[in-house]
Amino acid sequence: MRLRPALFAVFMAAAVSCWFAVRAQPQNTSSTDRGSMEPAYLDSTQVATIAHDLAQRSERLKTLFEQVHAAEWVAKGAPETYVSQWSSVARQNSAIEADMASIAQHPEAMSDVMRALFRVHRFDADVTGLLGGLRRYQNASLADQIENAAGSDQQSVDSLQAYVLDLASQKEQLLGIEDKEAQRCRSVLANQPIARPTAAKKTSGTSK
Repeated sequence: MRLRPALFAVFMAAAVSCWFAVRAQPQNTSSTDRGSMEPAYLDSTQVATIAHDLAQRSERLKTLFEQVHAAEWVAKGAPETYVSQWSSVARQNSAIEADMASIAQHPEAMSDVMRALFRVHRFDADVTGLLGGLRRYQNASLADQIENAAGSDQQSVDSLQAYVLDLASQKEQLLGIEDKEAQRCRSVLANQPIARPTAAKKTSGTSK
């Protein structure tokens, strides 16, 4: 089941913060520690496949959106906000297609994956509001087609979302390991005896 957009945004904000924090940290953790912390759900090839599928979803939706004539709804008593909402949803869909096409080529760019998932959840929320107007003022069948197309890759979105959240958890553990290592090093240094310089011996003699 997909997380609600607001709840997912909270998880993703934490994930993005964690990801960039890890990117800023020196990666000195031993291979033994890292070996048990690989993402459990997907590898980069699977991420690329999912991104490609979601790009294709956006392409299918683009064709359907071209059949939506929100400007004509106003004459039937619809609020003018539907016009701007339709325009926004269409732009978001095109942006998702571009994002996913890029991720399919570079699946290792996890910050891009996170941002794309933000966009997908925003899109899903906005398109739901648009469908209500489409059913009332134009064509209920077209609304059903858009709804079905938007939900056709639900499992792919869920898998990608689970992967990102799992990665955030793994990176949080990595930060914990690095923090403990830093504390251990500070403790060792703090317990080392301080080497103080010895005073130079004075020599006596007669000057000529």
